Amino acid sequence: MQPLTLSGRTVLVTGGTGFIGTHLVRRLLKDSTIRLVLLYRSAAAEKYEGVTHITASLDRLSPETWLGEGIDRIDFLFHLAAFTPKTREQGDLVEEVYRDNLLGTRSLLESLPAPPMRIIFSSTLDVYDALTGDSVLTESSPLRPSNLYAASKLFCEQLVRSYARLHNCGYSILRYGHIFGPGEEVYGKLIPQTIKQILSGKSPVIYGDGSAERDLLYVTDAVEATLRAATSVAPELGPLNIVRGESTSIRRIVEILMAALNHSGRIQYVNNDAPGTSFRFDNGLMRRELGEWNLVPLEEGLKEESLYFQGLNL
Repeated sequence: MQPLTLSGRTVLVTGGTGFIGTHLVRRLLKDSTIRLVLLYRSAAAEKYEGVTHITASLDRLSPETWLGEGIDRIDFLFHLAAFTPKTREQGDLVEEVYRDNLLGTRSLLESLPAPPMRIIFSSTLDVYDALTGDSVLTESSPLRPSNLYAASKLFCEQLVRSYARLHNCGYSILRYGHIFGPGEEVYGKLIPQTIKQILSGKSPVIYGDGSAERDLLYVTDAVEATLRAATSVAPELGPLNIVRGESTSIRRIVEILMAALNHSGRIQYVNNDAPGTSFRFDNGLMRRELGEWNLVPLEEGLKEESLYFQGLNL
């Protein structure tokens, strides 16, 4: 079978103003034959020439939302919009999780004027049991969402799967890992926070001894995986871990950022007798299903993000 193609198709993106969504939209804009439809919560979002922009709450959609814009069919649906907690406490905000993630996904699917060719759903690695120690997590690892946000993503995976099977359309479920790069949100994130500390002339802070490891995937590779998942010949794809498949210690990540920004200071360790928890993920299934491509090297990606934040004059 030949892979599907987005060219000449109507493509809807929710969450197009988010970190990954922004980079995805930029890739899609390179194909002028795509009829691109972007759904926004706020009318203040950036507008692109030749793109259909629709402002509506995700949980209040109806067929008229699309038909009123002359859209009688959506071929590919990239559903990236969701309530994403910025702190540990926000992960259990009932109203936001229920409205944006559960009701929002249900409303979106029920509002479609016709079943799409394929639904690409953005999920998270937070659905796994994070307390399994230092073992490498695969798609078969135990599922134990630690908060309502993660549980809602797991539920929506099944919602998408059930809708697709009922309406005989394809689907791809992608569990994104730690995606980094220009545009990454600053809140509570290791890389932006470290860059911010360095640019302000402070010593970068590491909580623990720095030996804990993280799997980091550059945002353009996340977009590449997303597009490959959209055009896959497999009618039912995933869930797939969207990860690099290699982990790097927090200490090494900070050292790379310091070198990229020519910072000669020392790292400040807090509670340096605590090793912390390492997160390691297998990307074998991702590579088998989506094929191989050259991932952006970690050092190169960290340098690009450093230059991006440097240009913002943080």
